Amino acid sequence: MIDPNRYTLPPGAPTPHRAAPTRSGPDRRTVFIGAGVAVVLVVVALGVWQFLFRDTTVIPLAQAEAGVREILTDPINGYGTNSISALRCNDGKDPSATKGASFTCAVEIDGTVRHVYVEFQDDKGTFAVDGPR
Repeated sequence: MIDPNRYTLPPGAPTPHRAAPTRSGPDRRTVFIGAGVAVVLVVVALGVWQFLFRDTTVIPLAQAEAGVREILTDPINGYGTNSISALRCNDGKDPSATKGASFTCAVEIDGTVRHVYVEFQDDKGTFAVDGPR
């Protein structure tokens, strides 16, 4: 039995072409490019944030050298060295006060050049001075 509600094409009529299915979202290449751009933006933003909002204290070289000299010459709380004729610390650069960071000083004591190791104890600039070697 033939279904009266079914439409059939007459003989010899061209068959209809079906349209290719369309994608309903962005293609993979666009997604990968977008993800790459997002990652680059995040990395750049973190770098700028670290640079602008870093919390490091830089100690002026003259202040650091004065502190080292005071500790070396203090007879009660320091090393009691009386004859310091020259002192140069950190190759002439201002040291950055970060906990655990260190620098060295060249000290001339009694005509002999000695080296002193200085290490920061906190991020505020407190440092400990090792004895002359």
